[in-house]
Formats: sequence, structure tokens, C-alpha cells
Amino acid sequence: FILLLLVACTHHVVTQAYNYEPPGRDPASINKIRSSEASVPLTTDNFDELTKDKLVFIKFYSPGCPHCKSIAGAWNELATYYQELPDNNDNILIGSIDCTNSPTGKNLCARFKIMGLPTLLYGDASLGGIYLEEYGGEKTFNELKSHAAEKLVPKCNPGRLDACSPDVRKELEGYMAMSYEALNEVIQEKERKKKESVTSFKQKKMELQKSYDDSLMEKERQKLSAKENIKLINEVIATKE
Repeated sequence: FILLLLVACTHHVVTQAYNYEPPGRDPASINKIRSSEASVPLTTDNFDELTKDKLVFIKFYSPGCPHCKSIAGAWNELATYYQELPDNNDNILIGSIDCTNSPTGKNLCARFKIMGLPTLLYGDASLGGIYLEEYGGEKTFNELKSHAAEKLVPKCNPGRLDACSPDVRKELEGYMAMSYEALNEVIQEKERKKKESVTSFKQKKMELQKSYDDSLMEKERQKLSAKENIKLINEVIATKE
């Protein structure tokens, strides 16, 4: 009887411990945090469709992450600001990805190699987001808005040729028409010229340094010679007094 009682008590304790979630990390709290996001929720199911040809600012987060919670207000304010802009024309998307949402959120975080939370990526989402960069500034609404206004503008790249100048577009289109092998050859040639330029610079620097050192030595020699001559002349003047 005692053994059965111990087993029953142990099972009760283990079961209770297993089901317990700290406040803020229980399913109800997590769902509340997710639903409070004003930005567009992104997953592997909708990312490519919703971000196609857009400039984006994306928050990678976890509902239970304290640092993520601390920027939630500023991020929602930024999302609302862009949603209410009359001239946005859906060119800019403020999004969020829950890295704990398995598998659609987790897979996106793995795709972008997210190592810490929160992480903010911004830029041109063309070609699946290969041009996105990490934001490292202050996470206040004003700073986020200022950064977005400066950086979320069309930039010339292979996925956005309409933002290129005619000359750059022609050059890019030429590269895009080349094979991988031909492009690698071009890169190798550019690397060779870069190394030659560095070598030439170092050589010229050495030559300039030698010229400087020679001039410095000549200056010191002339100063010493002039000093000795002045001394001799003063001695001659002394004999004439």
C-alpha cells in the first residue's frame, strides 16, 4: 500500500511538473503575444508570395523572449505607421517571424541563419531575400522609422534592374547572360587586377618612403653644414673686431 501510494504521488508530481509552464510562456500567453503583432506574420507558406518585389523590415522573435517583448511596442508602432501611410502603395512590408512556431517559423529562421533573438533584417526581398542585411541600431520607434526611411528605397541589383542606371543595367544584364564558368573567370580576373593594384601601391609607397627618407637625410645634412659654416663665419668675424 505504501509503495503504491509513493508511486501515485510521484506520478502526480512528475505529471504536474511536466505540464507546468512559467507565466508568459504558457500556450494562452504565447497565442496572445502572437495575435498582438501589428506587423505581417510571415511563414514558409507565405514569405515568398508576400515579400515578392518588396522592400521589407522583418523582426525574428520568440514570444517568450524578454528582449523581444521589450521592442514589441516600437515594432507595432512602426508597422502601424507604414500601414497608414497614404503613399506606401504596398511597396514596403513590415513583417514578423516567430522562430518558435514549428515548422513554418523555425524553418524561416534557419533559412536566414538567425542566431539570436530578436534579430531585425531589412532591405530588398527580391530573389528570396538574399539581399537582406541585419539592423544593428537602437530599437526605438523613431530610430526604426528613421532607418526604414533611409534604407527602404529601391536599389540596383539583379532582382531590381529598373532601379539601375542605363550603364549599370547594361553591365548587369551582360553578367546575367554569362555562364557560371564565365562569371568565375571574370571574378578571377578582377581579383588578379586587385592584387596587382595592391602590389603596385605597396611598391610606390616604398619608393615614396625612400624618397622621403633621402630628402630628410639631405635636409639634416644641409642644416648641419649650414650650422658649421655659420660657426666658422662667426669665428672669423670675432677676429676682425
